[in-house]
Amino acid sequence: MNYLDIGCRALLTAVFATAAIGKMRPGGFAGFVASLAPIRWIGAAARRPAAVATVAAEAAAILLLWIPGTALAGYLLAVGALAVFTATLVIGLRQGTTLRCRCFGYDAGPVRPHHVARNLGLGVVAVLGLAAAATTTMATDPAGWAIAILVGAVAGLVTIRWDDLAFVLSSPTR
Repeated sequence: MNYLDIGCRALLTAVFATAAIGKMRPGGFAGFVASLAPIRWIGAAARRPAAVATVAAEAAAILLLWIPGTALAGYLLAVGALAVFTATLVIGLRQGTTLRCRCFGYDAGPVRPHHVARNLGLGVVAVLGLAAAATTTMATDPAGWAIAILVGAVAGLVTIRWDDLAFVLSSPTR
């Protein structure tokens, strides 16, 4: 039974859908494009195409994860996109560049190590889902599907609200 695959699909769908929709809302896309300015390897002329490619990759990953026969491609796209996102954050942090997290279309403040941890965790989910989808057959029990989707969606919600959780769990400053 492959409920791990289903849960991973649900989690990645919740995160990527929220990210893509957030970036496409009024003001969200322009803000996302502007947030790419401090990234040294993305020139001014490439910012808008890079932002379009990001949203397209997020949306395409969702579709591929759920279209029969294309889940492995969806997982591979998710792994690749998350690797690029994570590498960009790590490089920016190492260079001392102030990047703004507009992952979900709104300004969540400056990128911090917990954003890297979030992306690494999502990468692990994508790899686990890929392994599960590649090595087992699809589950057929509707109740199992419902539970796996619910667990994945709740985990996705936790991931989406990661910044709030990091704030709540951080040490108070004086």
